Amino acid sequence: MRGLDGLIRLWKWRLDEKRRVVVDLEVLRAELERQMTALDDELEHERRVAAQSLEGGMAFTPYRRVNREKMDRLLASREEVQDKIAAAQEEVNDAFRELKKYELVRENRLAQKAREQAAAEQAELDEAGLQGFLRQNQPEPGL
Repeated sequence: MRGLDGLIRLWKWRLDEKRRVVVDLEVLRAELERQMTALDDELEHERRVAAQSLEGGMAFTPYRRVNREKMDRLLASREEVQDKIAAAQEEVNDAFRELKKYELVRENRLAQKAREQAAAEQAELDEAGLQGFLRQNQPEPGL
């Protein structure tokens, strides 16, 4: 059982590590989405400024092109991170299934030991009962 307990601890640790990877990737995705929102807000602000002056209007077109390029890069990064999250989540699922296998084996072994112990105790009780019955039904010596 000690070996099995060690395997269970190992797989719990692996599962925790894989979950941490998923959390880190989720944080990265949230940061990318925050940057995308900030970029959209900045674009809207610059659009309002550009509408107020001729110089701002002339500078807005190149700014918008650069802003869109940044947004495209952020979108591509987010897609890549989402793919990594999906792969990492699958690894978490695999690790969880593996852990459950070992936990079920341990539970089955414990249940088997409990059944064996109960059977041994029952056999002892049966033997004691049989001995008592034989003593009661045995003729007394000297009568």
